[in-house]
Amino acid sequence: MRLTALLAASVLLLPAAPALGQDMADGEPSACAAGRAALELGNSADAIDFFRTCLDRAELDMNAEIGIYAAMGAAHLSEQDFQAALEAYNFAFAIVETNGGRVVEPSLYRNRGIARSELGQLDGALDDLLRAAAAAPDDTLTQINLGVVYQGLGRDADAVVAFDTVVRLEPDWIGAWINRAGALLDVGLTGAAVEDARRAVELAPEDGTTLNMLCWTLIQDGRAETALPLCEMAVAAEPDIGAIVHSHATALEAVGRADEARRLFRRAWRLAPDDPEITQDYERTHNP
Repeated sequence: MRLTALLAASVLLLPAAPALGQDMADGEPSACAAGRAALELGNSADAIDFFRTCLDRAELDMNAEIGIYAAMGAAHLSEQDFQAALEAYNFAFAIVETNGGRVVEPSLYRNRGIARSELGQLDGALDDLLRAAAAAPDDTLTQINLGVVYQGLGRDADAVVAFDTVVRLEPDWIGAWINRAGALLDVGLTGAAVEDARRAVELAPEDGTTLNMLCWTLIQDGRAETALPLCEMAVAAEPDIGAIVHSHATALEAVGRADEARRLFRRAWRLAPDDPEITQDYERTHNP
């Protein structure tokens, strides 16, 4: 069972994007400055409170107001409140458009695209991320999320291209190889997917996610016997991840150990009952 694409801490390390290339003055109102300081320290919930106070009480010019809404959007992304993040970014864009301006900062498009993607608004997310990629083609977060959106839209070959860029930009990050391995599986290039998964394991040989991806790609490449010990290692590292238990069950079933597989399909379903592939295999093996 392939894990969800890794996003390089996309909702944990997002900076407060500057708006229109202009920062606020050094003497900005205290609540605004406190919000920026809190966001920089990773205290996103506090930052949101400060930004709200700033917007309610401070007299801000257009660029300053856009900057605060953009920073608030980044804070909401860090809190994984994607609807609130989208609303904040939409406010920033609306202010620009109302004043006849044009957004030129690519991180605004990128971050709004991430929020839209997380909310399932894939067409809008794609539009934003393509704008961001056109302005900043080597931004890793943009390319990762572009690949994820392409996968969601069923544009698997385009996802591979996006993840190719991620591998080029971040060759020492396991997520680059895992994401591309998943995309290669989607286009049927199982051998190439195995090689990417092997590279991830070389970088993190005891990581359950990397071991699981190599296990899963080998199963898809028709090499379940080779996959099985890797599946066992992945489960030992991460025993409570439904996707990893599901991979182990799939390998066992492929080598003819149906009774053991059946028990693990049930365990995987209990750990991840909302996963459609896990549910399908559980129902298939328990309601023949």
